Formats: sequence, C-alpha cells, structure tokens
Amino acid sequence: MTNLRESLVNTLPLRRLLQAGLLFLGLNSGAQAQGFFGFGGDEQTPSLTLAPAQVAVDIPTPVQGNNLAVLLAQAGSDNSLSALKEAAARKFSDLLERKWRDRLQAFFADEEVPLVQRDGFLTMQSYLNVIVSKQLTDLKPSGDREVEWGLLELSGDFHYQLKNTSGELLHEELLKIADLRVQEKYRIETRRDGSKIEDTTDAAIERALEELVDRLQDRIEDNIEADQLREWASL
Repeated sequence: MTNLRESLVNTLPLRRLLQAGLLFLGLNSGAQAQGFFGFGGDEQTPSLTLAPAQVAVDIPTPVQGNNLAVLLAQAGSDNSLSALKEAAARKFSDLLERKWRDRLQAFFADEEVPLVQRDGFLTMQSYLNVIVSKQLTDLKPSGDREVEWGLLELSGDFHYQLKNTSGELLHEELLKIADLRVQEKYRIETRRDGSKIEDTTDAAIERALEELVDRLQDRIEDNIEADQLREWASL
C-alpha cells in the first residue's frame, strides 16, 4: 500500500507537467492561427473601416439665353447667383458621397469583407473632386420659346488610400476623371419672358454621377477585392 501511494505521488508532478505542455501547445497554435497582431493567415479577411469620403462637386452656372433671367428671378433680393451655385454644389456633393458610400458598402458585402465603424485593421479613404462642365451644342428660338441642347462632361480627380492600424500607407491610386469619359445630354426650354418650361440639367448631372460611380468601381475593384485586401494587410 505504501509503495502504491508513493508511486501516485511521484506521478502527479509529471502528469501536471504534461498537461501544462499540452495547454501551451494549444494556445500557441491558436495564436499562430489568429496572428500575433490580430490578423492571421491567408484565408482571414481583415476588417475594414470606410472613412467618410471627401467630396466636392463644382457645377456650371447657366449664363446663356433666358436661363440667366430665370436664375436671377430665383435668387431674388436676399440671394445671389453664387449662393444658388453653392447650394446646388452642396446638394450634388452630398448625393455623390452617398452614392459612393452605398456602392462601396454593397461591394464589400458581396466580397464578405467585415465593415466596422472604427478601428478596422484597414482604413479606406476616398477623395472625389468633380467638375461638371457644359458643352452647348445648339440654342434655337422657337416661337415664344428658346431651347438649349448640350452635353454635360465630368472631369477632376479621384484618389483613394488604404492604410493599416498604424496609419501606414499600404496602397493608393489616383485617377483622372476625364479619362473615364462620362457624358450626359441635357435640354433646357424657356419662354421669352424667362419662365422655365423644362430643364433636364439636374437629372443629367445625377445620371452622370451615377455613371461615374459605376466606372470608378470598375477601375479599382481588382485592387480592393477580398483577396487583394488580404495581401495589403500582410505587408
């Protein structure tokens, strides 16, 4: 009986040592699988924070024909053409920012990239500086009316950056918007007294911005898909 008790006592330290060794191996394997810095192997997709895009849209002020008279009437005594232009620029800037954010969120959802409000392993920052210009193609009087036809063209710059949690730049890309060749037709019809009958300019700008979002995604999606994000995160 004494020998059996002594054998059990001598075995307990060895058993505890083996258990501690197995526990260490298990924890070490788990740490390697997850990555010592919060991001692991090739199959793990890093979390991403979409920083609010910095967007500025510059739009033209119509100065041709009766459209100027219409704008002056809209401005009234308390406003100015510059104030009207600034208000319209804010409207379209907000519209483009929303469209771009929604498009990125949908894209990353399809890619199964986890989006977080802050402190993502990666952060994507976008900059859009868009200039809308008018190319008048025709201006004709028709009875008591005047009709203007033309093209809206987009130019400017698009720039985005991907950074890690330390703020280190991992990837960036700059595109000239004019190279995307976004154009939309517009039509403005006014009476001789300056009252507006039809103006498709705003609708044409909205279509152009939607087309811009489509073409920007087409140009950059290969560099922001899940597989590529994993590569950027491993740098």
